[in-house]
Amino acid sequence: MTFSLTSNANHKITVLHLITSLEVGGAQHGLLLGLPRFNSEKYEHIVCSLMDRMQMADQFERAGIEVHSLGLQTKMDFSVAIRLRSLLKEVRPDVLHTYLLHSNVLGRIVGRLTGVPKIIGSERTIGQARYWGRLLTRLTNPLTDAVEVNSQTGAIAIENLLGIPRKKIELVRSGVNIDEYSKPTKRTEIRNELDLSQDQHLVLYVGRLRSVKGVEFGIRSFALVKDKRPNSYMVLAGEGEQLSYLQALVDDLGIKNHVNFLGVRNDLPDLLAAADSVLMPSLNEGFPRTAIEAMAAGKPLVATSVGGTPEAIIDGVTGILVPVKDIHAMAKAVISLVDDVLLQKRLGSAGAKLARKNYSITKYVNQLDELYCRLSGIDEPTFSNDTTEEPLI
Repeated sequence: MTFSLTSNANHKITVLHLITSLEVGGAQHGLLLGLPRFNSEKYEHIVCSLMDRMQMADQFERAGIEVHSLGLQTKMDFSVAIRLRSLLKEVRPDVLHTYLLHSNVLGRIVGRLTGVPKIIGSERTIGQARYWGRLLTRLTNPLTDAVEVNSQTGAIAIENLLGIPRKKIELVRSGVNIDEYSKPTKRTEIRNELDLSQDQHLVLYVGRLRSVKGVEFGIRSFALVKDKRPNSYMVLAGEGEQLSYLQALVDDLGIKNHVNFLGVRNDLPDLLAAADSVLMPSLNEGFPRTAIEAMAAGKPLVATSVGGTPEAIIDGVTGILVPVKDIHAMAKAVISLVDDVLLQKRLGSAGAKLARKNYSITKYVNQLDELYCRLSGIDEPTFSNDTTEEPLI
């Protein structure tokens, strides 16, 4: 990828990315995938976590990205603002790009007081913030120069719910490394690891084990699937505060021998290769990264029709959408995939085509490059690919 500057040729654009934690999550994976692909002669990217939860820090450092932690452990540690101010004065970023509620609010306030030239907030969730979170977001929105969203649904929501002016909203669609997901080779190896035969239907859930992800309803729906199609198996990749509750639920439902909790995995392309379908039972979503990863891998999805999910998954084309918490509809959709291999292939093939067209990592990086250049007063970045928005189908 080649970029050129039309002005300030000797000055790198320094971007400090402030995020609440470096735990495994969609926003963190997006940064890890995208930042190393920017031209290092044009940009310097630095990542800072508010909290000391730094699970992904080593991955960023191996990718050549400088990482900091502000060491926040409790909500009452107000000295975190002083530590952030010191870091901003040391780094002197041209752009402060913040992610998730706590970083958005703190970054806007401290960033403005410290004199950061440009501040970009980001809103990745829809309707998940509580009253005080929404109020603080509204109060600090005027401190931003732009607010990034990753879906049209999110753009509409933050304008209506948070009062963000439309002129400030920037749509930057998520991106994945298409080749990484479309060319995996370990389907047989992973299925052998799980002690599965090649004719068993494997349902995969990927994500945090949190109540908002609706995992309980996904498990309950799978119990119905297993009763009617005993040759089905489910694996869950991820961690979270609901783990013990969900493990107990699996025991209570009598499906312990058909469900496997894998914990955090770093081989998602191979897991997707091993799976036959992907289940997304969320109660709410911004724009689900898991959906585009599954589509890039050519896997059919069954997902709840919430938030930005219908924007990512086209019902009947790349997956099957069902009502939230409706375990019977979820089970029926999964069974339809278990029973119809041609349907699996048709939905998976359409999803792969859509992912390649609209969600490449190149397009994601180009969109951010254009935004950073525009805010920094550099009018004509040179892109390696056209960033014109493609029709979804």
